[in-house]
Amino acid sequence: MTTVNQVEDLLTRIKDLERQVRELRRRSLYNAAISQGGLEVRTPEGDVILRAGEIEVGSQTAYGMQVFRRDGTMQARFFDTPGGGGYFAFFDEAENIIMSNDTVTGIGLALPYIPYTAMPYSEMSTPPIAISSTSFVPTHRIHGMRQHPRIRIQLLTDSDADTTGQVILMQNGSQIGPTVEVELGDNSYRWLDAPVDGGFLSSVYIDIHVRRTAGTGDVRVAPAWVAGIQS
Repeated sequence: MTTVNQVEDLLTRIKDLERQVRELRRRSLYNAAISQGGLEVRTPEGDVILRAGEIEVGSQTAYGMQVFRRDGTMQARFFDTPGGGGYFAFFDEAENIIMSNDTVTGIGLALPYIPYTAMPYSEMSTPPIAISSTSFVPTHRIHGMRQHPRIRIQLLTDSDADTTGQVILMQNGSQIGPTVEVELGDNSYRWLDAPVDGGFLSSVYIDIHVRRTAGTGDVRVAPAWVAGIQS
């Protein structure tokens, strides 16, 4: 005997099918895996803003991801290198690479070039500015635009055989960071880290202050290297 579906049963089945379709739409990429080809994300106007999977790198194909601006220029690229080290690059609007990692050594940056600093060799044995005051005296001013929350300074500290001293950093009339103790007959490099006050890209001025704490001779300091660092 043939069973005839009632209207209520058909409506129930239709609603259930609609629910399943909605679930499929919502979960269409849930746990999805792409082993060939790739995936593109486009704007409503059809502009590709992201491509992942197999991407073109020059005349070759690699597995990775590319991020584009809406005008088609590339913003960033990430892909696996043959040795498995991985490569990343960020581009300006002219598609010049402004930041990338060094894939030859696998350590550090390829771009940007970060400068080294130099100082006269004679100043390494005896920095030219000598302080005998028992009160803090400013010896150097560091100028910059605040892009990092902290600053790191490599100091060359020097003192006479019977003399000790201290070095501090001052910003806007207040000490920032710890106090560096200069020992008897010192001639060595020290690191000094400190937080920097100010808004992003604001002009900052940080002074190095030195004083003698014991003895009858001089304390000398020369900044060998200065850079902004992360928290």
